[in-house]
Amino acid sequence: MLESIGRTAESVSRTELDGEPIAVGDWLAGNVDDFPCSSCMIQEINGFRLEFAVHIPTLLIRVFRFDRTVSIDFSFEMDWSDVAVAMPILHRHFQQLKLLSEARTVFGGMEPAQDLDTRFFTDDARGPLGSSIV
Repeated sequence: MLESIGRTAESVSRTELDGEPIAVGDWLAGNVDDFPCSSCMIQEINGFRLEFAVHIPTLLIRVFRFDRTVSIDFSFEMDWSDVAVAMPILHRHFQQLKLLSEARTVFGGMEPAQDLDTRFFTDDARGPLGSSIV
């Protein structure tokens, strides 16, 4: 999924695991026990087109691993007028990523996405900003 996201972007940063470059495919294909018990993979995607309907200037994906648990979050910049169209699509994509990675949690929101008050969704539940996306 991360590789398909990159194909619809103007540019994709090199993927980093704990500050060191790593190929996404290698990280995803590897045995989870081969990586440090606490790690963070980061991917910045610029100029992302979401189903040809919405332009997201910057999408930041962070995958956290701690105590044999994986958590995926993403942050983005976009015009507020595009949010109602983009969030349901992004939610669907990140739910798929959650299933593929066997992650426990996925959430989407305005930065800082870790803040519950700025979330559109956490897993299947709507967050405080979710009411803006009918």
